[in-house]
Amino acid sequence: MSEETTPLPLEEIAPVVEACVAVLSQIPSALITDIDGTISAIAATPFEAVVDRIAAQALARLAGRLAAVAVVSGRAPAAGAEMVGLPGLIYVGNHGMERIVRGTPWTHPAAEAARAAIAAALAEIEAEVRAQGEAPWLLVENKGVTGTVHYRLAPDPAAAAAMLEPLARVAAERYGLRVSPGRMIVELRPALGVNKGTAIRELVDELGLRGVVFFGDDVTDVDGFRALRALREERPVLTLNIAVLGPETPEVVAEAADLAVAGVPACAATLADIAARLDRADEMTEGPAEAHTLHDNDATPDVTRGGRDQGEIG
Repeated sequence: MSEETTPLPLEEIAPVVEACVAVLSQIPSALITDIDGTISAIAATPFEAVVDRIAAQALARLAGRLAAVAVVSGRAPAAGAEMVGLPGLIYVGNHGMERIVRGTPWTHPAAEAARAAIAAALAEIEAEVRAQGEAPWLLVENKGVTGTVHYRLAPDPAAAAAMLEPLARVAAERYGLRVSPGRMIVELRPALGVNKGTAIRELVDELGLRGVVFFGDDVTDVDGFRALRALREERPVLTLNIAVLGPETPEVVAEAADLAVAGVPACAATLADIAARLDRADEMTEGPAEAHTLHDNDATPDVTRGGRDQGEIG
C-alpha cells in the first residue's frame, strides 16, 4: 500500500468500492475473501467467531452475478462453509490444501498423508506445555491437514509465544512439518509449497478470470496479495488487494495491499456497496452480461502496481 494510502473508515469507503467495481466489471471476475478478521471479528476462540450478517448477505448477492465468490481461509473448508453458511460459494481451506467446490471436497494428496504427523505434533506440544504447569489458556485445534495452537487467552501472550514457538519447531522437525506464525497462534502445516497465493492462482487459471478482488487481514493473506500483484504483471487480468486493518494487523499486510479499510464493519459495508453498485449496473444495461463490461480490458483502477509472487504451485 502506498505511503499516502490510509485505511478508510466506514463513512469513507467510496474510493475502495469504486476500485473494486472497476475490477469486477471484467468478464469473468471473482471476489475472494478471508474469514477471521475480514468478514468476522476476531474472537477469543475460533469457535466463538461469527460472520458479519451484512457481509454474508453481500456475498450471497455477489455470488449470483460474478463468475465466482470464494472464501480462502486457514480454517478447514467444511468449517468455513458452515460458518459462512452460503452453499453456492467456493471454499478453500487450510491455506489452499483443501477445497469444497459445488459440494465436492478435495484435499492435496501430500497434505492428506500428513494427517497423522499433524496429530502427533499437536499432542506433543500440548503435553510439553501442560508438563510445565497449569495452562487453562491453551487451545489446540486439529484441522486435519494443519494444526493450530492458540494462546490468545494467555495472561501473558508474549511469554506464551516464547514457550510455544520452540516447542513447535522441535515437533515440526521431528514430524517433517513446518511452523507458520500468526496472530496469537502457532500453526503447523505439511512441508508443501502451498498457500493462499497458490490457491488463488489456481482459481484464476481454472476459471479464466480477468478480474479478481481479494480481501484479507493477516500474514497468510499476504501470499494471496503477492500472487495477484504478480498475475497482473504477467497477463491481461485486473487484480486488487484490500487489507482489512485492525489493532493487531501486522504491518506487512498494509504494505502488501493496494487499498485498505478500517475493520470488519467497513469491510462488510464495502461488500454491500459493491453488490449494490453491480446490481444497479445490471438495471442500467440491456442484460446482466453487459453489466460486467463497464471498462474494457485496458482499463486500470487507481491502485498501486508491482510486487512479486512468492508462492509456488505445490
